[in-house]
Amino acid sequence: MIFEEVKFKTTLLKELKIFYVQNLGIGLLKEDDSSFTLTVGETSLTFIQTDEKDDRPFYHFAVNINESQFKLAKEYLSKRVTLLQNESHDEFEFIDWNAHAVYFYDPSGNIVEYIARHNIKSTATGEFTNKDILCISEVGLPVLDVSNVASTLESEINLPIWKGNGKSFQPVGDEHGLFILVEIDREWYPTNDKA
Repeated sequence: MIFEEVKFKTTLLKELKIFYVQNLGIGLLKEDDSSFTLTVGETSLTFIQTDEKDDRPFYHFAVNINESQFKLAKEYLSKRVTLLQNESHDEFEFIDWNAHAVYFYDPSGNIVEYIARHNIKSTATGEFTNKDILCISEVGLPVLDVSNVASTLESEINLPIWKGNGKSFQPVGDEHGLFILVEIDREWYPTNDKA
């Protein structure tokens, strides 16, 4: 599955635009007074202004990067953001997923993950640039009943169940695009932020 377009709400539209376009150097596709859209590999990522001040929206999403450039991507990011840590590690290996990842916050508190999936081979060489971002590959979805929603996505739109426990955490889709279904109030790894 490929996410062609992803839309998120934010109360900090201006700050996010500066962060993604000027700080991270991600291409601006379009903008107006209440939104802007970035080119994130094959995915268009739109942030939309909201005034929901009492319930600041934040999300977890991941972008696939060329697996051969993981170290270079980490170096690129570490000059521009503070990488999140867990037990003093800022690089995370997921053996079951055959992947490595780094995480950081954006100004809205979104938990952003750059993930190199070693099953998706790449031949990219040279310095890491944003052209080495392949797509948004994960979108977190907090739900009341993980098992029921996973079954619905599988039966109604033919998305395969991927690795997970089926109860509190269940990815649905494939390595190019996954809905990460989690129970409401489950902590987003590697933070203490509750979905």
